[in-house]
Amino acid sequence: MKSTLPLQSQISLITGASSGIGEQFAIQLAQLGSDLILAARRVDRLETLANTLRAQYGVSVTCIPCDLSTPQAAKVLFATATEEGRKITFLVNNAGLGRYGSFIDFPYADHHSTLQVNMLAPTELTYLFVKHMLDHGKKSYLIQVASIAAFQPVGFFSIYSATKGYLRYFSETLAFELRKTPIRVMCLCPGGTYTEFFEHSGQKITRSGAATMMSAQQVVQMSLDALWKGKTVFVPGLLNKLACFLPRLIPRELALDLAFITMNRAVERVSLLPASPASPLNANNHSSDK
Repeated sequence: MKSTLPLQSQISLITGASSGIGEQFAIQLAQLGSDLILAARRVDRLETLANTLRAQYGVSVTCIPCDLSTPQAAKVLFATATEEGRKITFLVNNAGLGRYGSFIDFPYADHHSTLQVNMLAPTELTYLFVKHMLDHGKKSYLIQVASIAAFQPVGFFSIYSATKGYLRYFSETLAFELRKTPIRVMCLCPGGTYTEFFEHSGQKITRSGAATMMSAQQVVQMSLDALWKGKTVFVPGLLNKLACFLPRLIPRELALDLAFITMNRAVERVSLLPASPASPLNANNHSSDK
């Protein structure tokens, strides 16, 4: 019964909730009894998901159209989510972008969008919602969805790697600053995950890469288990953990070479689909990871 669920009467906000990791967070938090606010550009897909979750789990679901690549989107999302006195107790900053290829081969506008969606928007949302959570004083949770690229930069994935490294450091320091408050912060760093990220980042998974892929369902389930256990940074999967640890043991130049070789074996470059902050990297790169 809903009355026995751990997140009953809580409200969770998930960005990039229309597919992949974001969609799975919506499903699994609904299973725990949480009401939901789902944000993404593809409202039709949000509404389809929302109808399913309402029917299956009896939770309230609000859908907010949101393009986090625009400068005012974070403020508008916060204002809309907290209307009518709603108190958000769970925030998942999942929306993300990535472009796989040489830095100079893409228009700067693409890089600017990646920086906006992967770094500036989650930072602003975190600022607004942390103040909101401190004001209402309830036990709250914040998950930043990064990538194993947060541990090891990858050639031809420069902007993406940099933004994910930022999210990891930001999350770790914020968790330290908030350690004596009711807010718990965790940075999720998935490796290759089956999502739509690859289609929009210019990558196609090879047979070799498929051997290390995880499902979005697995990633989210493991990440929630880690959150309840108090983890600050979580990398799902043994192979992904090894990929994050081993570069610390070798010179940086060699680590970059190995990361590039590994990436080339895992994916091949393909024609890009239009950019879509659907859900990080989800490949999160996803793609590489998320």
